[in-house]
Formats: sequence, C-alpha cells, structure tokens
Amino acid sequence: MAGGLCGKPIQVGWEERPPYHYQGRDGRPAGYSVELLNQAAARIGCRLAYRQIPWSRTLQELKLGTVDVAMQALKTPEREAYACFVPGYSSSLVRLWARGDYAAHWPVSQPQDLGKLGMVRLGVTHGDSYGDVWDRWLKAPPGMVRIDAGETLAGNLRKLQLGRIDLLLATMDTAPNELARLPQQPAIVALSPVWPIGGAFYVFSKRSVSPELCQAFAGALRDMKRDGMVDRLYRSRFNIAYPDP
Repeated sequence: MAGGLCGKPIQVGWEERPPYHYQGRDGRPAGYSVELLNQAAARIGCRLAYRQIPWSRTLQELKLGTVDVAMQALKTPEREAYACFVPGYSSSLVRLWARGDYAAHWPVSQPQDLGKLGMVRLGVTHGDSYGDVWDRWLKAPPGMVRIDAGETLAGNLRKLQLGRIDLLLATMDTAPNELARLPQQPAIVALSPVWPIGGAFYVFSKRSVSPELCQAFAGALRDMKRDGMVDRLYRSRFNIAYPDP
C-alpha cells in the first residue's frame, strides 16, 4: 500500500523553531516534530525531502501543492479548506510577553483589556495562529492597538527587546528557546495569563497529497502512540511524559 501512495519524496516545509524543528549539527533538520515525522514516514515506506522556508511561505505553498507537509500547525477553518490534518502530537499554550522592566505596565487578563491601556504595539508572527480566542480578536482589534506582524519569532523578540513593540503573542513551547539565543538584557518575561490552544498537527496539502496518504500517516502516528514511540520521543525532548488528553 505504502509504495503506491508514495511514488516520490514528500516535500516538507520547515523553519527554525526549536525544539520542534531546527538545523542539527550534521546540517539536516532535527527536533521532536522532525523525528516523529521521520518515524511515521519510515513505517509506511515514504521518503521525505525537507525545504527550509519561512512559515508564511510554507502555508502559501501548501495551498498551491508545491509543499506537501507542514509541521506544528494549529487547526483553523481557513487552513482546513486546503489542508488535511493529522491528529495533534503536542499541546500549546499562548502567552503575552513583555520586557521585564515594563511588565507591570500591562495588567492584562483577557484580549479586551488591551483596548483600555492607551496605544499598544502588539507583535505577532505572520501566518501564525494563536487559538480561537486570539484569532477572533486579532481580526478586529481596538483602534488603540496596532498589530505588528513580523516574519519570524526571533525577530519579534528582538523588536520587543529594542522597544519597537510593547507586547508579543507567542507560545510557551517556542519562545523560551528563541530567547536563549538573544542577549539576556533587557530581560523578556511572560505575563501571567495563559490561553490553552489545543494540540498541534501535521498538515498535508489537499492539492498534492491524497486522502489515503494523509490517513496512512495518521494511522502510523496512532500506532506510535500505542507502542510508546511518541512518549519516548517527547520525554527525550521535554523531560516529561507526553500530555495525551
């Protein structure tokens, strides 16, 4: 079955987002999402070809079918129109991040609070989803909130350090790794509110990947959960058990 489904290498778009995907010491993609996808592909006899491209471009090419797979994606109605989702393999939490010396200036417990604090420059990463609550709010933010969409999380964190934005939306699983690469001062801290946004998915282009191949990967991932492979890989990266809901 697998040989008929995978007649050519599957094109996987990726960018630096440790610990999920990043360039390893040997120059090849590494990380939790990469290792898991490699294992699933091996189980069904498929070959993978990784292409390092920005996240927003990966999504555009996924629509066109010039990229077959993206990793660590959240499910949104817009993406469901052009992508097949393989069940989640990690959980994400969204938080607001600020410079430590200004954190007390931002008493925020919900998105609506941002419209009550005067002019606010809020950073987001172009193409990212932040869950239903934030995605709805970002479509029509208050007039006092200016949305600054940057191309990369690392670039956004640096803008936050330099005072070019006031706050930044980012997940708890990616921001700390990017912060470790930046200067330690001025310090960046997460504000107290936390928004759970569910699991992340592998997404397959409906234009270039058959439903049968998408379901074959979903089946391989289910088998890997049952036999403990997902938990072993998760523990190796995060030092905790896989948080299966």
